[in-house]
Amino acid sequence: MATRNITNKRRWSVISLPEGMIMTIPPDDNLKRIVIPASVDPYAESATQEWPLGTKLQYGDEVYRYALEGGAGVEIGALCQAVVPLAGHINEVCGSEAVGDTVIAFTPNTQTTDDLAANELARGYIYIYDGTGEGAKYMIKSHAAIVGGVSGDLTLYDPIRIATGGLVATVLHNKFYKFLIHPSPPTAIPVGWTVAAVTASYYCWLQTKGPLCALIDGTVVMGEEVRPSEDDDGAVAAQVYDEDNDADHGIVGRVLEIGADAAGAAATYGFIDASLE
Repeated sequence: MATRNITNKRRWSVISLPEGMIMTIPPDDNLKRIVIPASVDPYAESATQEWPLGTKLQYGDEVYRYALEGGAGVEIGALCQAVVPLAGHINEVCGSEAVGDTVIAFTPNTQTTDDLAANELARGYIYIYDGTGEGAKYMIKSHAAIVGGVSGDLTLYDPIRIATGGLVATVLHNKFYKFLIHPSPPTAIPVGWTVAAVTASYYCWLQTKGPLCALIDGTVVMGEEVRPSEDDDGAVAAQVYDEDNDADHGIVGRVLEIGADAAGAAATYGFIDASLE
């Protein structure tokens, strides 16, 4: 593998904390200084970023991922999803780059909603949809603000492997960037559950694996699988494989205790064993 384009190289990436937690920290050159504490509180939130998005925290059977809330606030015990890719970021003009380059030009569509704030796509991806170099993907390291309809450079973590030219590309945010409570049905990949109420635009930990409280839609069955609900935002429902249109939402866990129907609000909860990873 070619040398990665990382400025702040750290000698650690997996850390065992004194209280039995294990952290896996991905590269993020935009966080110049990271302080390793004696313990991490997965129920805490903060207005400022402390860890790279997607940092993994394991505590016994429980697994959490570090994420940024999308601006509306989310209740406790809600299944959340990634932000939906913008139409103006899909199959757009991309530059011609040589093998070994660590910068690729990308032009979002002309709508103002397609503008990109500085480093908005950091730790997200660009993939080559069509043209020379198609089929390759690259993790985005950083970028300046980019205005819709104007080409801007995306700096990559890994060098270009296949020369690009005459192509179009798609950019996607990191899946833990500006998550939202999943609408019913969900419109993007599920990323985890809130384990405490999350303030709008705050950083927090989402639980992705292990026992947790979850909003329940309808009747679920002990020990059986659950999927994202198509009726109640943020809830899970029983997986019924012969149910039209809804059985393909994907399994997110199994029932440990059935709880009761939340009736579309944060009223009652069940207990599940989450299995997003």
